[in-house]
Amino acid sequence: MGLESKFLKQRCLEFWEEGLSLFNRKKYNLCVFNIEQAIQLWLKYLIALKVGEWPKTHYLYELIDYLYEIYKSEKIRDYYREKEIFFNNLEDAYFTTRYFPKEFSENTASQLIENSKDFISLTERITGEKFFNG
Repeated sequence: MGLESKFLKQRCLEFWEEGLSLFNRKKYNLCVFNIEQAIQLWLKYLIALKVGEWPKTHYLYELIDYLYEIYKSEKIRDYYREKEIFFNNLEDAYFTTRYFPKEFSENTASQLIENSKDFISLTERITGEKFFNG
């Protein structure tokens, strides 16, 4: 694994921790942005582990499709289909928190965090990689 892959995982964890901190401070727009960044970088990290580089896209559906192609797990594709609204909301967080006046509620932020934890657990089981290092 190259230095760039390690960097992705470190940034991923930093965004995750900051997202949770922002949630606790009731800054829900920045919280969901950081959670989305954590998931996006986690996916790029998992892809880079297998192919040595990661796709230069910000769209979660594309990253999940790459992940499916690399790990050949129907569970990834099935999970995406079942939770497509979650992924769409998370992806919206990436774009709308920066460019639009949309406000994310505490409830929405909480649900995005919980669904993200669930997705992280799924990817850990499929890839054998741990999100947290210990």
